[in-house]
Amino acid sequence: MAHEQFIRRLFELQGTNFTVVDMQQYSEKKRVELKVWHKAEGKYFCGRCGELHTKYYDKREIVLKDVPIGEWQVLWKVQRVRVECSCHHVPVVELLPFRSEHHQLTRRMQEYAEGLLCTKMFTVKDVSRVLNLDYGVVYKIDHAILLELIQYAEIPEITHIGVDEKSFLKGHKYVTLVSCLKRGKVIWASPGKDEKALDKFFQAIGPERAAKIEFATRDESPAYIASLHKNAPNALQVSDKFHVVKTLNETIDQVRRELSKQNEIPKGSLWILRKREKNLSDKQQIKLKELKSENELLYELYLLKEKFFEFFNYPPKQVDKAEGFLNNWLRLIAYYGLEPLNKFIEHIVRHKWSILNIVRTGFTNATSEGLNRKINVLKAMAYGYKNVQYFMLKILQRCGILGQLYTNFTRHKPLNLPT
Repeated sequence: MAHEQFIRRLFELQGTNFTVVDMQQYSEKKRVELKVWHKAEGKYFCGRCGELHTKYYDKREIVLKDVPIGEWQVLWKVQRVRVECSCHHVPVVELLPFRSEHHQLTRRMQEYAEGLLCTKMFTVKDVSRVLNLDYGVVYKIDHAILLELIQYAEIPEITHIGVDEKSFLKGHKYVTLVSCLKRGKVIWASPGKDEKALDKFFQAIGPERAAKIEFATRDESPAYIASLHKNAPNALQVSDKFHVVKTLNETIDQVRRELSKQNEIPKGSLWILRKREKNLSDKQQIKLKELKSENELLYELYLLKEKFFEFFNYPPKQVDKAEGFLNNWLRLIAYYGLEPLNKFIEHIVRHKWSILNIVRTGFTNATSEGLNRKINVLKAMAYGYKNVQYFMLKILQRCGILGQLYTNFTRHKPLNLPT
């Protein structure tokens, strides 16, 4: 009797009408099979209403996967019946409290998979391989637990936010992300990158909390600018340094492409032009010297790009000097008269007020860059996402507030057996 109680407790069958009647191991296949049968005949609970029945309609054996023991796979061969209950017009499967609701798994196997997925160390593919489960099953488990966790997520008190967009699929499909810069976490995600996408965030926190936002970083998107002016009028809008530099790199790259149609440009010049000089390798330093001799214009633009970074080194007390430096720098690149450079000048002039706020606030975009790297790694691990909802949930889990919920939320759920 004590032995049976130990076995039932080991496989978490206590409080149920099931017990382990046999166990077989197969060394060649590294598999353990358990026979899980009814402990007492004539005691079957309806899986829908929980009513107790003493007779059954039919009986069959099903196989459930349980938590593996090391490299050994564990299978439960469960004796399952159907009962004719008044709650339904057809035979109903009896209540199996140890079975996962939607998969041919035990409940504790599903919870084990959830725990691995929520550690943020394993991808769906990793868990699928380690637990020998179908990829689609693990994906559904991951999506379901994230949907459950989001119900408990609360947007924290915020005064400094960062607004950004991220593509999740080819064809210009985007999501809008809002981050708490002090915490370094993503706190909101919504599909799209228009004004309505950001409006949803402010609707969620309400006008009182929106009025407490002191400053917000964002790219130069007119939609984001309009939404912030409308919903957070007290917030000082700051251009994101990352996007300013990105626009400059894209401008120089466009010049490079136009020049490459006319003259030969050294191979590898694209990556040289995008890198800071202090980050160039020895081979790239040699390539840079070759660029100087073969295309002087591109070399001069590279030096001007390096000089542009001096703007971000001005302290908040020297905003006027920073503005003077920026104006002089714009005059230098205007000298070349190239169309891509002229468009960049117009872009800087149009958004100068928010770009100067970078210096005025002394803001560094280390938090934004860190989150961008994490999200890019997340996209690369999954080779892109087709489901926008799942993509947003994964960002909130890996880079945001969902990642800290699982420890407090997770507990062994009660079996809820009918009395």
